[in-house]
Amino acid sequence: MSADIHDDDAAKPLGVPQIEAFWQDFSGRLEALETLDGRDFVERANELLQSHAPGLAIELEGRVKEAGSRLVISAHGNTAQFENALAVVRHAPRFERYSVQAFRSRTLGSDFAMRMEDFELSSADVQVAYYDAGGVIGLELAFGKAIPPAMAEHAQHMAFIMLDHVLGEWDFSVRVGPVEFVAEISAGLSGPVPLSVFPPIFDAFQRDQLGRSYEYPQDQSAGWISLEVRTRDAAENDPPDILSFHDGANAVATRADLSHFLQWRLPFSSQQELDSVRDAQDALDAELAREQRGILVFSRLEGMSSRLAAFYVEDPDQATQLAQRLGARHAPALDAELALSFDPAWNEYLSLYAAIHRRDGGDEEDES
Repeated sequence: MSADIHDDDAAKPLGVPQIEAFWQDFSGRLEALETLDGRDFVERANELLQSHAPGLAIELEGRVKEAGSRLVISAHGNTAQFENALAVVRHAPRFERYSVQAFRSRTLGSDFAMRMEDFELSSADVQVAYYDAGGVIGLELAFGKAIPPAMAEHAQHMAFIMLDHVLGEWDFSVRVGPVEFVAEISAGLSGPVPLSVFPPIFDAFQRDQLGRSYEYPQDQSAGWISLEVRTRDAAENDPPDILSFHDGANAVATRADLSHFLQWRLPFSSQQELDSVRDAQDALDAELAREQRGILVFSRLEGMSSRLAAFYVEDPDQATQLAQRLGARHAPALDAELALSFDPAWNEYLSLYAAIHRRDGGDEEDES
């Protein structure tokens, strides 16, 4: 049985005025909220949040009025709401005693048991095997104890809840790919190991097998691969596209603060215009890299007509405005095309990464 852990139902984007109205409301009532205990604090704070941002929740990690506590904006694992959660955090004010973060952290201590509907399951009862599923981690789950047939679906639901607690909201929803419940773990996979010991193994697999240090590359000129790309509908005499792929960007793939995919295409009809296009796109790369607020992941010279530069960025509005200013400065006469999408799993990048490494960097044939 396979299970989809992602809820892709469309979520209405929150506007900045909505977000600012919530934080103004929350800040104005914070002193009164801090007279309550933790449970009531969270309940009242959620009433405020729901009136401005349905689909999100606010949680407290730490204690009321305790320095170093965190206000967590959660989407309950619904990836369709992740963009809104990040936006709420991005526009949060500074608080004296609380930091603000998006998404639930991992539960401290992964060896625990749950009881629901008179059925008990421990994290040690869930066996996990894992593998590279195209840049994300695929899982096979099996139970280490007999599960009554009538409780099979219920036990699987409990296992999902445990995974969310053990791995945290972002890792489980974004960095985990396919999840399948099986009677016996398939041969050739890593593991199995009990879920109770899985978090450090998960982290090591990301670091050592997927190459994810999550540290921003210091040398932006290193780790590039150049390929000729020919589309299926290209005429025989058409020049191939030239893809310059930033292999080193894999180190930060799926980082939560780099979730928006920005494509900036500029046309050209002469070498002089192409030089202007490169100057504009290189300037955006340099500005984003300077404060580590974005990273260039590939560029594509599309025949002799346009050049596309693709970035993952932290703040989509800031990056878009910056691109517009730099375009006006370096290539004012060219008709720029900007496209923005929310891609927390880095699907646009990892699909190319997997194809390039599958073919050992050979020429690619693009079906687009």
